[in-house]
Formats: sequence, structure tokens, C-alpha cells
Amino acid sequence: MGDDAISSGPKGEKSKRGGGDKKSLPVSVYIADLQKSEDGLTLPGTLVARERVEMASELTGRVVSINFKEGQFVRRGEVLVRLNDDELQAQLLRAEYQQTLLSEKLERQKILLSKEAVSREDYDQVSTEFNVLKQDIEQLKIKIEKMKIRAPFDGVIGFRNISLGAMLVQNSKVATIVDVAHMILEFSVPEKYVRNKLIGTTVNFTIEGMSEPFHALVYAMDPEVDVKTRTLMLRARFDNRRGLLRPGMYAKVSLSSQKNALSVYVPNQSVVSGVKGHSVWLLREGKAAMIQVRTGLRTVDMMEIISGIEKGDTVITTGLMQLREGISITPTNLKAE
Repeated sequence: MGDDAISSGPKGEKSKRGGGDKKSLPVSVYIADLQKSEDGLTLPGTLVARERVEMASELTGRVVSINFKEGQFVRRGEVLVRLNDDELQAQLLRAEYQQTLLSEKLERQKILLSKEAVSREDYDQVSTEFNVLKQDIEQLKIKIEKMKIRAPFDGVIGFRNISLGAMLVQNSKVATIVDVAHMILEFSVPEKYVRNKLIGTTVNFTIEGMSEPFHALVYAMDPEVDVKTRTLMLRARFDNRRGLLRPGMYAKVSLSSQKNALSVYVPNQSVVSGVKGHSVWLLREGKAAMIQVRTGLRTVDMMEIISGIEKGDTVITTGLMQLREGISITPTNLKAE
């Protein structure tokens, strides 16, 4: 019995150690390392029109003519819509007649003033009336011109929102005009590429269903990084005078990266996707720790990590479904795969 009592201690300790071993999860790990980013970036982009305006009436009036068809190309300055200006034209005729009378009266007053037959005050009063009327006439001409709605630039007219005889009020929407000959490609790059010289570079892009690659010249960069996506928007000019593309189209943008740029890469299988984005599990002091990361380029086997981990971090690559924050980990290897 004494022998049993002596042997039970070591067995108990062994049992405890065995239980401890079961709590430590064996996994494979990868030591995060720097690699050259020689491949280009493929980014989502959107084509937008360089110019797009919702034309509207500046004054109230009834539509008396519509001089365009939906989908028609129009030139800058063309009269697209006319509003009834009969009343304004009548006011203009009356004002111009009064101007003629006042002009004659002013000439007579000028002669009389030179002979001191009228006072300076009488002459000044007629002169003031003449100048006020002149300004009124100019205002009437401006209003009459505003009864014509003209194309602000060369472009294609969209669907019209008015009908012949309709009564338009100020700011009534008439139609949309879009410059489809000159397009802008908008796309965003990860903030790590902000230091790259992107302005003035040419990017290639493709459109779903079209085999032909297209080219655009980067001309502008947003001065601020989007704090939600940690990306920076760029704009590139595209000559669409052939009319092949349309605003709103989705584009796949190819952007060459610097060949000497170094980035942290980890195996694809170590990156976990979730509601809050991407994360990886690290081995820290024998424990599992989940770290949020931002990803970049993806190759066949590896994923670029833009932020979240650094060179030398120990990344867990297997057993991810069994991992929990803080559980003990036993690495089965300690060298980069």
C-alpha cells in the first residue's frame, strides 16, 4: 500500500502534465518577412463624366419650344428650350420708346443748359431718368436671354423632364447634359502608396465584356486619406471621343508598383476574413493573439500586409478554427515557410 501511495504522486503529476499538454494547441507558424512587391496592383475604379449638369430654368415661364431630342449630341450655346417671353418683349419695346423720348429731351436740356435757360438741377434730373431707364433696358434684355435655356458645353442630352406648354418655375429641372467625350477614371490606392510618384503616370484599365485595354493619365490626388478605408482617391483623364465607354462603368485598374518596394508578406491561409475586416493570429509569449490587419497585394501563395504586423512577428498558419484569444500554443516549427 505504501508503494502504491509513493507511485501515485508521480502518476498524478504526470497526469497533470498530460492535462497541461492537451491544453496547448500544436500549430505551424510562419515568421513574417519582407519581400519585394514586383507585381502591379489591381484596383476597382469607376468612370465618371468630366462635366455633368442638371440644367434648370432661372426664371418662371411657359415652355413654347423644345429644340432637342433625348440622347442627342448638342453644342455649347445651342438653345435647347424657349420660354414665353412675350410680356418681357413688350416691356422692352415700351422702355426703348421711352428711352428715345428721354434721349431727345436730354439733348434739348443740354442746349438750354448751355444758354443758361434751364438750371443744372433740371438737366441732372433728366439725365438721371435717362440713365435709370438705360439700366432697366439692360435688365430686361438679360431676363429675355434667360428665357432661353442653352447648352453649357458640348455633350449628350439625357431624358427630358419637361413637356411643351408646361409652366416652369425657378430651378425647375429640364434635363441632364453629360460630356461623354472626356471621362475621368476614379480609383483609390492603399495609403502606403502615397509616397509613390503617381501624378503624371499612365494607368491601364479594362471594362467587363471588352477585350481592349484602355489607358488614362493620372492628374489629381485627393489631399486626404479616407479614414474608414485608409485609401487615397486618384483621378485620371481618359479620352473617350470614340464613344466606347459610358459614365458609371466599373473598371479594373492596373497600377504598377515600385519594384524595389519591400512589404510584409504572410501565407494566404493565415489571413482570416471577418465582419470587421481581415486579421491574423500571432504567437506572443506562448499565447494566441488575434491582430487586425490591412491587406494589399495577393499572390498565389502569399498576402501583403500593409499594417498591423511587422517583420519578425510569428504568424500562426494552421489550426485557425480552434484558436481562441489567450490559449497556449505549441509551435511545431520556428522557421519561415
